Amino acid sequence: MKIKYKQPYWVKYKWDLDTHHDNQYVTKFNKTDVEEIKTLFQQEKYIISFELRILDIYSRDKIFALFGKPGKNMGLTYNNESKIMAFEFWTKGEKEGWDDFNFVSFDNVRPTDIKNGVTLSIARNGNSFTLYKNFEPVNKIRFKNNLIDDYNETGLFIGCANPGSPVEEHRYHGEFDIYHFSILQNTSDIKYSREIYEIAPEALLKKQYYSDILCLYNFKTINNIGIVFDESKNNNFLERVPDNFIL
Repeated sequence: MKIKYKQPYWVKYKWDLDTHHDNQYVTKFNKTDVEEIKTLFQQEKYIISFELRILDIYSRDKIFALFGKPGKNMGLTYNNESKIMAFEFWTKGEKEGWDDFNFVSFDNVRPTDIKNGVTLSIARNGNSFTLYKNFEPVNKIRFKNNLIDDYNETGLFIGCANPGSPVEEHRYHGEFDIYHFSILQNTSDIKYSREIYEIAPEALLKKQYYSDILCLYNFKTINNIGIVFDESKNNNFLERVPDNFIL
């Protein structure tokens, strides 16, 4: 699926469906905020995996976010000038009111990888993040304190970081192809994330970690109003961000 420029999606709501047909037609629009998404980045262990492709002809800001959250800039970002893919985030500083900026690049992720398609993963284990390219480690960063509370307020954006920011440079809009997105909680073992990527969704039902899959999108099932079906048990559907949230 293609995420178009300034048309981001978000993981924000758990859907309550009265009827669940094979073609994923939604018959009732009862939704509640997904609290686990709001507090995800404060958790001690989780893995986010993301398969993407970025073509030169695609529109994007100088720096744009494949996924991100509002607040002080955070997310999986790509710099069009330096050609660096990275994960950036802020943590609480030692002094009250002072926060620390953290930046870690995906080593060995080349422009050709991005043009041809690549799977990137970010795994947290306590006070460290390990970065993976095609499920092989490429870099690691350690940090002292937990991530700032700004990231507890909203859902997770895909295709931008902060679409409503009054500062244009902080919105981080971009266009790209996305083939897989998943979040696995309560573990930092990359082999489980790789299994989620490689095996059919129905085969995951027997896995011990199935209940820890917070969301899973393979972009093969999209309903009649363009919402991407969640292959986990949670109905945390992926949907377009309403235009009134985007500047």
